[in-house]
Amino acid sequence: MHEFAEVDRAATPLDWWRTMDGGNWERWLEPDWRDRVFAWWEGYDIQRLTRDARRRRSAARARPITSDVAEPLGIARSAGASLSGMNDPLAHLRALETAQLDRCGEPVWSVDRMRGAQALWGEDLTGPQGGPWMVDAVRPFGLTPARSVLDLSAGLGGPARAIATAFDTWVTGLEPSPVLARMAMDRSRSLGLSKRVPVAHYDPEHLNQAGSFDLVLGDRILHRVRDKAWFLDQIQACTKPQGGILFYDYVVEGTPRSWEQWNGWRLEEPQEVYPWSARRVGDELVQRNLDLRIAEDVTAMHRAQIMDGMRRLAESIETARPDGGVLSGLARELAVWWARLKVLGAGLGFYRFVAYRAA
Repeated sequence: MHEFAEVDRAATPLDWWRTMDGGNWERWLEPDWRDRVFAWWEGYDIQRLTRDARRRRSAARARPITSDVAEPLGIARSAGASLSGMNDPLAHLRALETAQLDRCGEPVWSVDRMRGAQALWGEDLTGPQGGPWMVDAVRPFGLTPARSVLDLSAGLGGPARAIATAFDTWVTGLEPSPVLARMAMDRSRSLGLSKRVPVAHYDPEHLNQAGSFDLVLGDRILHRVRDKAWFLDQIQACTKPQGGILFYDYVVEGTPRSWEQWNGWRLEEPQEVYPWSARRVGDELVQRNLDLRIAEDVTAMHRAQIMDGMRRLAESIETARPDGGVLSGLARELAVWWARLKVLGAGLGFYRFVAYRAA
């Protein structure tokens, strides 16, 4: 990983950039992609830095700040929305962005963030657990063409389609993001898997899935649900007798090493998070007459997966410059994962839970 000089973080962002660049604030009027990734790494908002630089330029010219300050990245975030569906093949996805907003009123998932996530993790992925890895994770459950899987965190559907293909089985995908769910279904349809791997949007707080499944799978979903009691009740109800449950999720581990980093992580998450302790998760599964077989700390593995993704990204951007939209989404995605890295193993753990429903 890159190392950068220590600076006075108490200073204003523009003061910080002057320290880093010998007072050449003009450089940040039109920062290139390296500057933007650099700003993300050091924890500063490139949009704010550029706005500050443009205000300084305006003051030097002794005139009011013009409307160009409104787009500090040089990229119109809503430009895609102004294109017709005929000219923009992703217009139907952009139309869904405002259906789910974060605490700041911004889309939880945008087309740009979706593209940025794939630049970081790979095609059809929104996290470090890729298709081959997830196939190995579910292999002990003995999936066959006669069995079915419910994926409660389908994302773009990459892992679900990998499981369906590897075991010739049926996977029903559910995804909290309308944008990701629609794109995942589009991908399944384009690959001829719309029936074998359908993906639909759902609200985890009101899970009420019809049918029953031989395996219920969830990757980083439980900590995002406020009403976990209802959620787990529904999971138990839709798991077949002798069926399995596999969760990978964040859990609280004691007192955070740094409350500043802990609070920073919670604020960086697009939505509120409600992690339980690993013991609480295990106890709640047992209370629902589920046979808890494994509650394993895999924090070190998760950290390594995240770091591997960031290393691959660093190598790829040395030779290929991302376009503006991808870069904007990538910066957002990196900020979230960097905040998670700061608390993983320092108050936040990542666990694997395996349970079975009795016959």
